[in-house]
Amino acid sequence: MNTKTARARLAKIAFTGTAALLLAACASMPHPATADPSAVSDPLEPVNRVTMSFNRVLDKVVFNPLDTVYRTLVPQIGRDAVHNVLANLKSPVYLANELLQGDLKGAGTVVQRFMINTFVGGGGLVDVAAKTGMPGEPEDFGQTLAVWGVGNGPYIVWPILGPSTLRDSAGFVGDIAMDPIYWYARNTDKPGLQWTRAGLTLVDAKDRTRDVMDDVYRNSGDPYAVLKSIYIQRRNAMIDKSGSKSAPLPTIE
Repeated sequence: MNTKTARARLAKIAFTGTAALLLAACASMPHPATADPSAVSDPLEPVNRVTMSFNRVLDKVVFNPLDTVYRTLVPQIGRDAVHNVLANLKSPVYLANELLQGDLKGAGTVVQRFMINTFVGGGGLVDVAAKTGMPGEPEDFGQTLAVWGVGNGPYIVWPILGPSTLRDSAGFVGDIAMDPIYWYARNTDKPGLQWTRAGLTLVDAKDRTRDVMDDVYRNSGDPYAVLKSIYIQRRNAMIDKSGSKSAPLPTIE
């Protein structure tokens, strides 16, 4: 076995083990799959608040100045194109989650959107499908776990990535495991491909959330509570769209 193959196998073993631990922990959390923001447990609040303060400093010192340059150099139509391409590249992940949720209609929509946007929308630069009455509804593994009946688990604020829950953190790992581009980049020794996409995804996310974040910090007495509420309510809304697709798993005692 050569060194490259050994590294790849070790990476897969470590990745799978981490995902299994996260999923096992998440599966033991109480139901329901969605909950009022105030009902989501937050035992890590002191640490979360420190992490949130760290993230805010990063935003002010690094990401907001970069976003200002990005907005100056790239007009809105160009930034929308970047967002559309990134979403189109995640179509295999959306498709896998639709199938895992048992939603064949949703899976068909993902395939149709990918074909239309790839071949008519210039490789995904333009969301032609949405303009023809077929809007995208991104499905991630966190939503899939919720459809299966897995509860939120504790609220977590990750460095750089920001708000999440234990379930959504497990979902983040699961989405990577289902991403063919990630595995292609690893197995062909092309890390630059994945790092480029990850960097563009971060830039796009920061650009799209910057104004809301600035408004919350400027006008809220407790930005932590407000951002937690916004995150949980948004995730609940996304999960509610998926909730009728399959019956939840029985409660794990």
